Amino acid sequence: MLSRGRVAVASLFIVASAASPALACRGGGECYDRVSYPDVYRTVERPVVVERGYRDVYETRPTVVVRQERVMLQPPRVTYAMTPPVTRTVFQEIVVRRAGWRWERTYGPYGERRCKVAVPAEVKVVPREILVHPGRRVRMVEPPVYGIQNRAVAVRPAQRYVVDRPPVIAYERTRVLARRGGTAWVRADTRW
Repeated sequence: MLSRGRVAVASLFIVASAASPALACRGGGECYDRVSYPDVYRTVERPVVVERGYRDVYETRPTVVVRQERVMLQPPRVTYAMTPPVTRTVFQEIVVRRAGWRWERTYGPYGERRCKVAVPAEVKVVPREILVHPGRRVRMVEPPVYGIQNRAVAVRPAQRYVVDRPPVIAYERTRVLARRGGTAWVRADTRW
């Protein structure tokens, strides 16, 4: 028979071997250890706008030259005028009283006598205007009136330039978290 002391030591040995992971994995079982992983960082370059882009607009003035040119101040005009008629004065005899007869009384030594006397025609000379050429409507053209006038002429028109200024971009290096750390179960080594 075994003594009580030996039984106690043997039972302690069995309990201790069952509680130890290394002893448990020696018997052919699978063992896993809990392992902590640190955070993994990496350095990346990222663009940063140092100065924003903008647009400039430039306008130039037109180039103007003053030139003298002959211009019409007044256009030609057409007017109409009447010419006076051309007349001539002629003298014409007009019978004021026709020729005829009249009775005249005379007194002589033998008494009263009546005689038939021829009365010549009374003619009057009258001036008369006769038309040689009638008046007519005459077309008159007044020539145009010209003068010298200064005129501004654009040799080169105004121009507009647009200049786009791109943004100024710099690259900065920054550490960023690539993978968060944590814990994992890893198959244990059985050589303990």
